[in-house]
Amino acid sequence: MSEIVRKKVTVRVPATTANIGSAYDSIGMAVDLWNELTVEHASEFSVHIEGEGSDVIPRNEANFVVQGLELAFRIADKPVPTLAYTCRNGIPFGSGLGSSSAAIVSGLLAGLVLAGKELQVNGQEEMLQAAAQLEGHIDNLSPAIYGGIQLGVHDGKRWNTTGLPVPAGMQCVVLTPSTVMNTQEARAMLPDKVSRGDAIYNIGRASLLVYAFMSRDFDALRLATQDMLHQPIRGGPNVMPALFPVIEAALDQGAKGCFLSGAGSSIMALTVGARGEVYTQAKAERRDQEVAHAMEAAAKQCGVEGKIRITKPTAVGAHVVSVTETKVSGPGLGQGMRYVSTRAAVGEASVTFEQAVMNGLAPDGGLYVPQEIPTLTAETIASWRGLTFQQLAVKVMTQFIGSEIPSGTLASLIDRSYATFSSAHVTPLIKLDDAGQAYLLEQFHGPTCAFKDVALQFVGNLFEFFLQRRNAGAETPHKLTVLGATSGDTGSAAIFGLRNKANAEVYILHPKGRVAPIQEAQMTTVLDPNVHNVSVEGAFDDCQAMVKACFNDPAFRSKHTLAAVNSINWARILAQVVYYYYAYFRFLDMHDAEYGAPLKFVVPTGNFGNALAGFYARSMGLPIDKLVVATNRNDILSRFFQHGDYSARAVQPSLAPAMDIVVPSNFERFLYVLLKQDPQRCKEAMIRIKTDGVLDFGPETDAIMEQARGIFQAGRASDEQIEECIEQYKKTSQYLLCPHTAAGVHVMGTLQEPGPFVCFATAHPAKFGDALEQTRTMQPILPPQLDGLLSRKKRCAEIGNDLDELKQLLDEDKAARESGATSVLPVVSSTTLQAAGALVAGVVLGMTLSKRL
Repeated sequence: MSEIVRKKVTVRVPATTANIGSAYDSIGMAVDLWNELTVEHASEFSVHIEGEGSDVIPRNEANFVVQGLELAFRIADKPVPTLAYTCRNGIPFGSGLGSSSAAIVSGLLAGLVLAGKELQVNGQEEMLQAAAQLEGHIDNLSPAIYGGIQLGVHDGKRWNTTGLPVPAGMQCVVLTPSTVMNTQEARAMLPDKVSRGDAIYNIGRASLLVYAFMSRDFDALRLATQDMLHQPIRGGPNVMPALFPVIEAALDQGAKGCFLSGAGSSIMALTVGARGEVYTQAKAERRDQEVAHAMEAAAKQCGVEGKIRITKPTAVGAHVVSVTETKVSGPGLGQGMRYVSTRAAVGEASVTFEQAVMNGLAPDGGLYVPQEIPTLTAETIASWRGLTFQQLAVKVMTQFIGSEIPSGTLASLIDRSYATFSSAHVTPLIKLDDAGQAYLLEQFHGPTCAFKDVALQFVGNLFEFFLQRRNAGAETPHKLTVLGATSGDTGSAAIFGLRNKANAEVYILHPKGRVAPIQEAQMTTVLDPNVHNVSVEGAFDDCQAMVKACFNDPAFRSKHTLAAVNSINWARILAQVVYYYYAYFRFLDMHDAEYGAPLKFVVPTGNFGNALAGFYARSMGLPIDKLVVATNRNDILSRFFQHGDYSARAVQPSLAPAMDIVVPSNFERFLYVLLKQDPQRCKEAMIRIKTDGVLDFGPETDAIMEQARGIFQAGRASDEQIEECIEQYKKTSQYLLCPHTAAGVHVMGTLQEPGPFVCFATAHPAKFGDALEQTRTMQPILPPQLDGLLSRKKRCAEIGNDLDELKQLLDEDKAARESGATSVLPVVSSTTLQAAGALVAGVVLGMTLSKRL
């Protein structure tokens, strides 16, 4: 028997200011700052927090959101199901703007919706009575629930609240000091009794406050917001010495009234004159900017730093944004996708998505793949056409994650991952010719200007989320050490994805003097304490060998909880699946075409991860006609798809160093599919590739190669052809291609078949050779994060080509952190980077690199 279950709810609750000077514990006002909460059924309890207070708010049952929801289910007399909470907080925490009330109300409202419980409002205000059980007083609760300005009283039995009109044109200028104020401590400092004179003083001004709001006599607010009950104590020299200087400065600049918001520490001034959209209103008609500058300056004179916000009262209180209902026929609500190793032994258990991501490499040396590739109907995929990149990412990734990460939390992680990208499209599609047959998908709009940002920004946030979930309520926090080797792009993208993440340390090895100065600077100028760059006396192969040795040492791997960020991690492939869908939909929009029109993709690749993501997108049902693999002179993939030759050869340094790969690691995942998902055969084939340098399918060769060529085509580009392609598009289109993209564009031009084609532009050209200066005068424009990079300070350790020296470095850093010391390598001047740039500028394209990440 089935039933309709409310599976997910999203609610919003406003910030509030209480007291408004004289009306202590009686009057509160809703302010246009918001917390948003999503609660949904899940396989395990979790609390995900982002925004204000994310570093201090508990992620367990002590959270007010959770307490509010549990109260709702008690009222409904129903058991609390297993739920996941995603809190997006815009209300400053512990600052007198009702963050605790907002948390209680949001949890209570979400819980009532999920439990299907309705409460009486008129004459009873049952939700307000319930919330007061947790908060104790209602000056913040009532405006949080009902919005506007609320006057609350207790009649001896229950709380009552009456709404006052919200004056049009009023604005709130809020100064929030960097220090928080504990409400209980702020209340404890007040006396139990006050003098008759002080009581009369406040009663009169509170009455005047009601009159000012009712009559719109704004000039009365100056007197009405004065107070003798709490502000003189909280504004003392040992508590908030900046309070009265800030109030005086605000009033001098034209504020109608100014007061301590709630128990503090925020100070709020009220100004008038706003009408319509203030962004287009003449500033001379308002005083908000002048008041804000005066408040900030007065605080600084008192040695207080803070943040200014200009907002307004809101008549809207707590409300439901969306509800998702589903029909269920059993007790469960779905589980996550399971993953298996490409080399799994018989009977070896599958793992969850979280385990696959956190492990990176399977213990047996294989790579994790989904147990089944989800397939979608054409109708389902077509319905996604109008989605943003972020919304599309939620849809695609959910197919491989299931309910393991709640959809609200997943959406939040994705939004945060791409918030810093310079294009709203994340990976915009542009025309490369007038005929509409050739397009570029620009994948370099992330923080390090390479396609790897699309995956690694997401992977960094995934690591952080899984750590937070594991550490909720844990006495000893679970920590992670990310260890990787790079010749440039992977290292910087991993660093930018993991910088400043709690409980995560990242160590990136690079060969000393053998990475481009821009790429080295992108890594070594990141000074966050959890980022550790290590320069190794040797080649990239030496760095990679040291990293693999650490992962293959079980005791060392366990001691440091090692994790991988290179493309062996399944999460990187998953993130890259999304932009195949996005490129396809944008192509349809450009041609005003119907869903189902075929499209070919050309993918410059070395480690096969970017191309493999296209295979998964195609397998799910996206109408990809063909995937074309483009290689440089290191052409093992081109030889395989064209001639069935997968023999390993020595690396030949090229102009496209990211593609200088002799045995692409992600090919193992495709090989697993070609071998009918037989892990034993896959393991044997990988062992033979490693020992003999060949791949032999025996009597099945023709059938397997026919299957492979039904999906992939391939081509190669020499250094000369790469250079010619770059020069061609500089002259004809004033567009500069990076060497890797040029390899793809060259291969695209050699295909003896009609398009249309989309070629991936995998990196910004300014990262290579002398192209930085050229991008000042042609497309794509120079990203600001690359300009002046060589002149910044850097931090980097230097070690020899010695595994023991690397292990000693990690061991000593770990011991230092556990002893309370800060493990920070010395910051050095930028002269080394500048000198390196002067020596190799213009010749970086010919560097002898061997890139395998």
